[in-house]
Amino acid sequence: MEHTVESVEPKIIEIVTELTEDWDVDLDGGVGPTTTMIADIGFASIDFIQLVVAIEGAYKQKLGFQDLLMQNGAYVDDLSVRQIAAFVAGRLSGAAPAPAPTAAPVPTKSAAPAAVVSSVPDSERVTAEKLARFRASIARRTLTGDGGPKNPPALFVLSPPRSGSTLLRVILAGSSKLFAPPELHLLPYATMGDRLKALSGEHTEHLLDGTVRALMQLHGWEAEQARAFVSRCEQENMSTKAFYRLLQEPLKGEKLLVDKTPSYVIDVDILKRIEVDFENSLFIHLLRHPCGMIRSYEESKLQRLMPMVQESSFGARELAELTWLTAQQNTLEFAKQVPKERWLTLRYEDVVCSPETSIRQICDFAKIPYEDAMINPYEEMDQRMTDGVDNASKMSGDLKFHLHNAINPDAAVRWKQFYTDGILGQPTLEMARALGY
Repeated sequence: MEHTVESVEPKIIEIVTELTEDWDVDLDGGVGPTTTMIADIGFASIDFIQLVVAIEGAYKQKLGFQDLLMQNGAYVDDLSVRQIAAFVAGRLSGAAPAPAPTAAPVPTKSAAPAAVVSSVPDSERVTAEKLARFRASIARRTLTGDGGPKNPPALFVLSPPRSGSTLLRVILAGSSKLFAPPELHLLPYATMGDRLKALSGEHTEHLLDGTVRALMQLHGWEAEQARAFVSRCEQENMSTKAFYRLLQEPLKGEKLLVDKTPSYVIDVDILKRIEVDFENSLFIHLLRHPCGMIRSYEESKLQRLMPMVQESSFGARELAELTWLTAQQNTLEFAKQVPKERWLTLRYEDVVCSPETSIRQICDFAKIPYEDAMINPYEEMDQRMTDGVDNASKMSGDLKFHLHNAINPDAAVRWKQFYTDGILGQPTLEMARALGY
């Protein structure tokens, strides 16, 4: 079947209309070819994710929307229905069209490359004093062992947010020897009731869904059944250690549970709990250049979504750098108590630039066979649990994963279009150099 802009456009209009049917949007004549997503309808980033998932679901294939949504290293200001339809028609026809131009009318910004920032004012530079204040702002938790038997081994991915851990998780989910669900958010809480109370806020409620999605995959349950099960565990105030065991038991020792939850590294006591509650777990310390993490953190406006960081006066860039630095310090401190044979340090830059080499390194470390499916993280998406519980926009992890259709090596260095390491404070520079950057 030939796909043209004219044949695709009605489907795009239908999808946009369905996504926004409950919105308070006054469009004269409804959604049409010239309707723009941001200026006319008021799309936010999460709405673009829903749109992408709906379009790819309708046509049953990945289309690589990152190519449409990015220009000169930055996200486009707006897109019209017709521009989206033209992109989709081109991809369905096997073409690789250039990204559409910024849709008018959006006169507030230019699509020209931003100037590279090579320095920041002293008032915005991270210092030891700011690091101490940031650490004091972290909500600490009292975590003690229950004295009972340890859980079986698991594999923990340790990294701050925006370090590529979602991509790595989905790669790991391609192994028949690993069970790698979305972020579980279990370790910081003694009980499931504590977890529910801590994560029930407007910006963090979706973080509760990782356990629900894991149960759906393990048992073949529908969302309602899995949610009811988790709710009973919360009402009974089951320990999170016991809940981990409920996730591990169906694996029967044939698969290793993977937990990648970036918030764990914000408190070293959370990391230390792993050795108390689990027997001989494995750890992947996933590194990313601090400037790469900072740029991604700013773009994602992630400061609202960190459940353990209380409100502070730090700007987004400072908060990102402080998070990166604290995470590395905590992870390295924790690493001192873990035998070297259970610890693997991996660079995000290597994962995206030399994926097969990195995956084979992981397989050797975990003593599991290399499988070709691991290098194709955008295939068999339902088996890799990238769809969330109700829809993909609720996935606990990096939602921008859905914009891609292949591992992109450019992601390793895209931050260089915006920053040099001259923006970093001295403590961060010293840590980055110690880690080989």
